[in-house]
Order: sequence, then C-alpha cells, then structure tokens
Amino acid sequence: MATLPIEYLRTTRLFRERVGDVELISFEVPVHKYFSRNEIPYLATALDVDLRKMENMIADMKYGRVAVEKLWAYRLDADVLRENKKVLLPDLASNPVDGEVDELEDAKIIKIHIGPLREYIRIFVRPRQGFREVIVYRKPPHPALIRYVAYL
Repeated sequence: MATLPIEYLRTTRLFRERVGDVELISFEVPVHKYFSRNEIPYLATALDVDLRKMENMIADMKYGRVAVEKLWAYRLDADVLRENKKVLLPDLASNPVDGEVDELEDAKIIKIHIGPLREYIRIFVRPRQGFREVIVYRKPPHPALIRYVAYL
C-alpha cells in the first residue's frame, strides 16, 4: 500500500492584530517542519530567489528534494514547556511594506518596516559551509524567532 506524499506548503489562518495605533494583518507560522504560503516572500527575499522558484522548491520536498528546512518557530514571551502560543508574522502582501538591507562582511540583515513601525521585522542571513542560515525576528509585542536552514 502506497502512502501519499506529505504537503509541506500549507495555507494558514490570517489574524488582525493591533500594534500601538497600527492594525496589521498577520498569519500564523507553523511551529516546525511545515511552511505557510505567506512565509514564501520572507524566504525568497532573504535568499534572493524568485517567489515561484521558492514555492516549487518547498513543494518538491514531498519527493525528498530538501532545499529549505524550518527548524523551529518560537514565541519569546511563551514558556516552552507550559504554553504553546501562536507565532504571528505580518503578511507582506496585505500590509504597507518598506525595507533596507545592510550587507556585512559575513552576513546580511534585512530590515522590514510595516507602515510606520520601523524595523518591525529583521531577517538575518549567514552563509555557513554548505548552507545558509536564515533567522527571522519579530519585535514586541508578541516577539518571535523563526529559524531556517537553506541548502542553496
């Protein structure tokens, strides 16, 4: 009996949240292994890859072709053992977005501004031997870290 391949790319719920005077549309980030469709623009921007190509690489993981792995998504204001709070990221397609890129000697930092919220999201990209490490940091309220490994 054959098993069906696992779909790593999923559609997740959208939320309206208030940060100060600003209302954001955010999406829920799966905690481990799986990807939300709304995460694709974050990864494509960090890794300098076309959106469709990134989506296809994640979809091809069901055939064993691993290009990007999500190691974990964690809310920094949650207790690891007791609470399981949702990790939320602003949807880049639904919110007014601007940004900057800082190129360092051994890393790249992408600062994403969501409307009047300056540097609300930071994406750190560090090349390692054989892969690139991508860390997405969301500022408070609801601070979060999401860590990926990209074999590109």
